[in-house]
Amino acid sequence: MLLMAKKKKTRITKKELLKIEKGAVRKEQKDQGALDGRFREKVVPNKKEKVTRKRDKDIDPEDLD
Repeated sequence: MLLMAKKKKTRITKKELLKIEKGAVRKEQKDQGALDGRFREKVVPNKKEKVTRKRDKDIDPEDLD
């Protein structure tokens, strides 16, 4: 008679639970078409970084007058 080793019961950690929930939300969004490139995601600016502004390097001196 062969005896099989008992399997240990594994618990789902918080990290794994968050992965499962995030995956379910993402799948739902994909089904609705939110991630197919038609929609622009809102970008929240980082408050710790200094904002750099674009400058026009090719300014004609005649345009300034």
